[in-house]
Amino acid sequence: MGQAIRHPAPLAITRVSHAPPRGGNLRSGIQTALFAALFVSGLALWLWPQDAIVVLAHLAGGLVLLVLLVPWLVRHLPTGLAHSQRRGFTILSWALLAAFVLVLATGVAMALPVGAWIAGVVWFWPREVTEALSFLHLWGSWAAAAGFVLHLGLRHWAWGQP
Repeated sequence: MGQAIRHPAPLAITRVSHAPPRGGNLRSGIQTALFAALFVSGLALWLWPQDAIVVLAHLAGGLVLLVLLVPWLVRHLPTGLAHSQRRGFTILSWALLAAFVLVLATGVAMALPVGAWIAGVVWFWPREVTEALSFLHLWGSWAAAAGFVLHLGLRHWAWGQP
């Protein structure tokens, strides 16, 4: 008896989905682009801290992101948690939220002297506080950027997954 003849596996027929692709909407896209611009402008400020135009643009962009992000997170978190099926992804998402809270809180704290100055009061944080806020803001933004790329990659871009 010879070897059995092997036939190729039948072609798999896949259903065409007309559902919208996984991912965000225009608002989340704008928030993502704004975060990327803030990250780049923050790096520019780290390298060239005396550039007043970049400082003002970074401050304005940070305030806009704060105003856009807080209500969006209030809606996104409950639905995201309800649909999260992977423990690692859920932990990463909470770490990402913590990094965003750190970056936004330290950014607001560093902007307070600017608000005081606009109100006619000259006030600054002590140097040690300013240095600590700056350190946490800078390195928190790196953590937020890395976590954000992972979050989008694991959920919204779904590399190799249906």
